[in-house]
Amino acid sequence: MKRSVVMALVVVMVSFFLVGVVVAEEKGKMETASGKVTSIDPQGKAITINAMVGNQALDVGTAVDKDTVIKVGGKTATLKDIKVGDTVTIRYLRSNDLYAKEIIKK
Repeated sequence: MKRSVVMALVVVMVSFFLVGVVVAEEKGKMETASGKVTSIDPQGKAITINAMVGNQALDVGTAVDKDTVIKVGGKTATLKDIKVGDTVTIRYLRSNDLYAKEIIKK
């Protein structure tokens, strides 16, 4: 009986740990970058901007998917409403792949 209780507690603890790992992996780290659009994938699946990171200008590219929120002038838009040369702010999830969560053009 005592062994069963201990095993049950171990299983519960491992489950909580695994759920935490999955959530942390899914969430990644949210980053923000602002800059001029340097390229947009013709199929609308990616966008690259030239952003200042510290003292350095870097190209930041992110994937765009169906969950990416795009706003132009505060209104819902599509990637077709953003052009090369526009200044945008991108909030993206930093993980193995960079997925844009939000793209905003003021």
